[in-house]
Amino acid sequence: IALSFAAGVFAAVLLGVGVWQLWAAGACLLAGLVLLGLKRTMPARLRLRGMLILFALCGALVYTALFQALVQAPVTARCGQMGEFSGTVLSRPVETEWGVRVTIRLSGSAAKAEVYADAEYAGLEPGQQLSGMAQWQDAARIRENDVTAFTSRGVFALLYARGPLTAEEGSAGSVRWLPQRAVYALREKIAAIWPDGDTAAFVTAELTGDRSGMTEEDAAVMTQAGGAHLFAVSGLHCAFLVSLLGLLLPVRRRALGAGLSMAVLLFYMVMVGLTPSVFRACIMQIFLLAAPLLRRESDGLTSLSAALLVILLANPFAAAGVSLQLSFAATLGLVCFSQRLSGFFKGLYRGKKRPVRAVVSLAANLSASLAAMVFTIPLTACYFNTFSLIAPLSNLLIVPAAGWSFMLAFVATLAGFLWLPAAQVLGWGVWALVRYVLWM
Repeated sequence: IALSFAAGVFAAVLLGVGVWQLWAAGACLLAGLVLLGLKRTMPARLRLRGMLILFALCGALVYTALFQALVQAPVTARCGQMGEFSGTVLSRPVETEWGVRVTIRLSGSAAKAEVYADAEYAGLEPGQQLSGMAQWQDAARIRENDVTAFTSRGVFALLYARGPLTAEEGSAGSVRWLPQRAVYALREKIAAIWPDGDTAAFVTAELTGDRSGMTEEDAAVMTQAGGAHLFAVSGLHCAFLVSLLGLLLPVRRRALGAGLSMAVLLFYMVMVGLTPSVFRACIMQIFLLAAPLLRRESDGLTSLSAALLVILLANPFAAAGVSLQLSFAATLGLVCFSQRLSGFFKGLYRGKKRPVRAVVSLAANLSASLAAMVFTIPLTACYFNTFSLIAPLSNLLIVPAAGWSFMLAFVATLAGFLWLPAAQVLGWGVWALVRYVLWM
């Protein structure tokens, strides 16, 4: 059901929302009803699967059309003109060349907008109510070009403030915005522990996904070596976090340990911004933790599909986001091919010669990187015109060090809230690991 629903949403978004959706939905519904009537001429399992696929496709096409009509269309109808706006601030403003940019959720709507205003509004906090006059622009079309960077995040309008804005207290300071306040406190503590700007920027990017503080040189070498995924908070980070929790909280009762891990993952997911990669990773990790407790087998494809379903229900236009496509493509490659490739390499040699076994073991360790590239290579070639041949080897050399730097940096940052000198001592280990990763 989840995969079929996702396929319908992808078709609707990538081919363009239009009347064709309703005709296609009707055809799927009709075909499903035909299968429903073929009780005696088809095997029950095949008929059931066909019905589930067709009804899920029908639901996806109708759902996307309704989302576009009820959420996006009312916003885009106001674009191209001057008008009032009001909404809830969702994050702290980001500095721009001309002032600040802040994300809000428009009042009475599920849609979000980006407000561009003067630098005097840099002190806005999540939860505040912001209102005023602005020039409305469609976020899906900028300078006659179709853009998906905003709509994939649920942002359907760009608001250029005209005149003074009104900022009210709203729900700022409530428990609802605790994860957002936590990430700001985390960034400030990182800056205090590592005065070296390069290390602080690397740690901030690794823990929170915010790469804005990194130098162009560091960002470029990580991208060219195929290591930029370390800064897109994803399954790797969730695995590091769960491993760290296992070390710090040696809980004997399995259910309690799984419950604590799930709660921390959910908090971390909201804290770093609910990006597709971290949302997908956290949902999959939660499925992995919950499966034994519910006496069910953990299935990678099922949990991956469920995560995609939840994301697309929240915003069907996320299907057009490059980050979502790359994240799910890499994970799909891991689910489908990682174990098979590893088994293939290990089966090439079963002798006892240590040098040969070492080479075979090295090749087996490359299987995860190679599997992740199966579906991402076409996407990166299409979107960025690049293909990194060195990525499998560089990941083999840097990912273990990055994992230790992530866990040690997390411990050091938490220690910084208790006693800064102790955190700075731990910080030297992180500094060495970061230097190694960038040098390598």
